[in-house]
Amino acid sequence: MEKVEKLQQIVSDAKRIVFFGGAGVSTESGIPDFRSVDGLYHQKYDYPPETILSHTFFMRKTDEFYKFYYDKILLKGAQPNAAHKKLAEMEAAGKLTSVITQNIDGLHVLTN
Repeated sequence: MEKVEKLQQIVSDAKRIVFFGGAGVSTESGIPDFRSVDGLYHQKYDYPPETILSHTFFMRKTDEFYKFYYDKILLKGAQPNAAHKKLAEMEAAGKLTSVITQNIDGLHVLTN
């Protein structure tokens, strides 16, 4: 518990915090990541996910982009988890000044 208390003290003393996060923040909310066993890289598509999510693919194959997007990116029912709620709380308190992430779910914003 000593490490958690030390981290809490650092956060409490900080004037500005920048959060760097990735897919692990949202997997608890049921949003799959790309690399895990059930992730998007281990599913079969005609194109790799990073190609489908590119601007070029969107411009050239818009229907296929949206089919993937609606099927795999927009996950109805995903709710903010404890990490999202804490980020929103720190942001509202003025402690958290930036969230840098690859996530596009916006779940930490939904808690405000």
